[in-house]
Amino acid sequence: MPSSDKTCKCLDACCEAEKSLMRLIGDEEKAKERCNKICSLMDRIDDDESNQEVRVFKAIADPTRLKILKLLMGGELCVCEIMIALKKPQSSISHNLSILEDAGLVKERKSGKWCHFRLSDVAIIDMINLARQINE
Repeated sequence: MPSSDKTCKCLDACCEAEKSLMRLIGDEEKAKERCNKICSLMDRIDDDESNQEVRVFKAIADPTRLKILKLLMGGELCVCEIMIALKKPQSSISHNLSILEDAGLVKERKSGKWCHFRLSDVAIIDMINLARQINE
């Protein structure tokens, strides 16, 4: 199938995809239509944005970090308060808070030598609640 027949941007890769779909579907027009749809969907995916989303999901996939987020749903807390609540050493809490901050999930406020953390956005509460609802 010549490249000039196609309407998508992926050129040779799409030709191979169309051939594969043609073998699976058995209809050349449907295969071309499905390939164009797939190419259009792939064009909308931003790799940098996807990498940030992966950082968010990796950050909340850890039980300690999820507990920290749940604690922060109640409002801003000092690192020492999080340590006491989770019965973990300062180094562990700081490490986990750093990962959450890097993912954009929490924000830090310094007051003298004290560090206070809060959720960066109320949407995080919605995300946690949604995860709970999916499991019900």
